[in-house]
Amino acid sequence: MADEAHTLGFGLTYDMVAARTACGQLLTLSAHRRDVSIPPHRHVNDYVCIVLTGGFAEKENNVWRERKRGNFFTHHAGETHHDCFGPSGAMCVNLHFAAGEQGPAVDGTCSAAATVAAQRLAFELAASSREELVIASLAAEISGELQPAAKRVSDGGKWIGLVVEAISDEPDRRWTLRELADIADRHPVHVAQAFRAASGISLGTFQRLRRLTRLSLALRGGNTPLAMLAAELGYCDQSHMNAEFRASFGVSPGRYRREFH
Repeated sequence: MADEAHTLGFGLTYDMVAARTACGQLLTLSAHRRDVSIPPHRHVNDYVCIVLTGGFAEKENNVWRERKRGNFFTHHAGETHHDCFGPSGAMCVNLHFAAGEQGPAVDGTCSAAATVAAQRLAFELAASSREELVIASLAAEISGELQPAAKRVSDGGKWIGLVVEAISDEPDRRWTLRELADIADRHPVHVAQAFRAASGISLGTFQRLRRLTRLSLALRGGNTPLAMLAAELGYCDQSHMNAEFRASFGVSPGRYRREFH
């Protein structure tokens, strides 16, 4: 089987529907149809797969394994595997590691926290989100949750106030997870995971809330053109701002402004 296997390039998976790079890591979403088989293949990079819906049988090293909803596992570069999907197909989120970089050797069932973060990441990928901090912090939360509990670090979280202050002072800045980790003097995965545990929301969601609050106040109190507000508040463009505001407030920024003028 190994001799006949097809080799997929970096970051490629069968039935991939969305991809995004955040904090230097490629993240992909794949949706596999029901009752189909994927021929023997291998990848040039390590990646962690998380099964969000459905399931499949996978043959690797002449051993069949059942991969069900909620399972996570690592495929290492060069390993040949063959997948057969059942009547429900499957949807998976994949965390890729650069060619030559070794991913964690993990295989298990997701915690509730990892499941929620993976589903939220799938939504952001499917929606073609351009919010790097949102996507990177979710990916980091997942990575932290997949590690054995004995390897997780607990330090009391006294640094969280520094991160909150930084985002609050500059909600318009396009923060990266690495920049916030440098402020906290902690590993990015630990920062994302500990912030979620302490606040109940991700770093990216917190920045979204701060930015939306600032935007709503600007709309109430002034007539700055919407395109200018989008640029000042760190949105990619006006359509990005409009979509985010409407999703949270139920109306467009323009209509919201008219209610106060």
